[in-house]
Amino acid sequence: MKLNTRLFLAAATACVLVSCGGSSSSSSQAPDYEMNYTVSEVTFDMVKVPSGYFTMGLSQDNRQKVSGSTIHPVALDGFVITATPVSQALWTAVMGSNPSSVQNPSLPVDMVSWGEVHKFISKLNKATGKAFSLPTEAQWEYAAGLQGKDFVSVAEWMEDTFSELPDSFVVNPATPKPADHKVVRTVKDRLEIDSHTKKAGVGFRLVQPTGEALSESLLKVLDGASFDRETVDASDGGSETFTVGDVSFKMVKVRGGEFTMGYSDKDYSFGRFAVPENEKNFHQVTLSDYAIGETEVTVGLWNAVMGYVPYLNDINEPLKPVGNISWFDCQKFILKLNALTGRTFRLPTEAEWEYAARGGSKSRGYGFSGTNDMNSSMWYVDNADMKSKNVKTRKANELGLYDMSGNVWEWCFDRAADYQKTPQADPCGPSEGTSRILRGGSCASRWDACRITNRSYMLAKNIKGTFGFRLAL
Repeated sequence: MKLNTRLFLAAATACVLVSCGGSSSSSSQAPDYEMNYTVSEVTFDMVKVPSGYFTMGLSQDNRQKVSGSTIHPVALDGFVITATPVSQALWTAVMGSNPSSVQNPSLPVDMVSWGEVHKFISKLNKATGKAFSLPTEAQWEYAAGLQGKDFVSVAEWMEDTFSELPDSFVVNPATPKPADHKVVRTVKDRLEIDSHTKKAGVGFRLVQPTGEALSESLLKVLDGASFDRETVDASDGGSETFTVGDVSFKMVKVRGGEFTMGYSDKDYSFGRFAVPENEKNFHQVTLSDYAIGETEVTVGLWNAVMGYVPYLNDINEPLKPVGNISWFDCQKFILKLNALTGRTFRLPTEAEWEYAARGGSKSRGYGFSGTNDMNSSMWYVDNADMKSKNVKTRKANELGLYDMSGNVWEWCFDRAADYQKTPQADPCGPSEGTSRILRGGSCASRWDACRITNRSYMLAKNIKGTFGFRLAL
């Protein structure tokens, strides 16, 4: 991933938040660091890493899983890390000898155990009056994603005890309880090595906190506790066009109103099928005005905003919907889009998505995307050969929205939960849970999965070629 595609999360803009549940918090640490140090005439530099969010467990290009790791989202406070692994010269200046396998003062020190590294750090802290430490695995991988080529010279000791990683969103992950087996990392592998082991090609870096804490607004977005709501007046029934780089996209205004959410006997069924339990308990929902993307977010728009395309997406197919996107990836894109445009885009709530898919106040009661002719209204398994297609190549629905059924699944803001029978106003889902809602089916789905009432539950971290999204405003 390019440097600028991760740094944007360093600062989040202040905004009005609509509460959907609990929140996370982070406390800042008093900064006590420098960018350059000299110990006995040996100098070393630190690199500042801003607070931010990344997907841990993926290679630097986001295309492969790190061997032995678990893919999960992580948010971190800011820190500084040594620009290069600790050199033999610095080790000698602090410890008085050089244990390295190949003697060269400018090369990284190796043949040092985890325990010996901690003795070095203790002496360095006394010499400088500062508080250095080994990086946690999360800090190291985040910094590696930003600095790239500077992290390929040696394998490196982590502070962490080797244990199974979580698969959920974690803020400033703590190191596991002390044990003999520690984590050693390369950009491709997560290794388990005994703390007393000395190996050629295994060195280490140093970190210090900067005191830059994660912003509350960023944490709330990533935690899914709140989202920004920008007031939209849809009385004119129009649309608004935005341009990022050389890519334009349209947001269609949706006049709010009341509708029946969930499957009921009034819904067109196109044949016999068993109605899933999570579609039952149809209920009345009232929505405020909002706007929703005319199409799914395309590969071209993702690239214009982020500066890269995710794995299995082709930059030469800019009109296809972007896929291989987790719920957290959607938030990452939206945060940067908001920074670029000064607006407050977000994911649609599940209720907003279904109301728009039904055609809003213009609905004619169709069961798919504005027509009962499935082949003309959606890309699904029977006509798409299980491959996504360019947006706007099927018929639009009553609101002028394309691909509300089929092409790629679309993430919604809400956490997954069964419906309640009671009427609701502008609902945004429960406050707890790790699964989120996907709607609309895909090019690999049967017709019944593409019905506008169909609901899919999926862990927010999950990535699949047919997982994409649509913007709301």
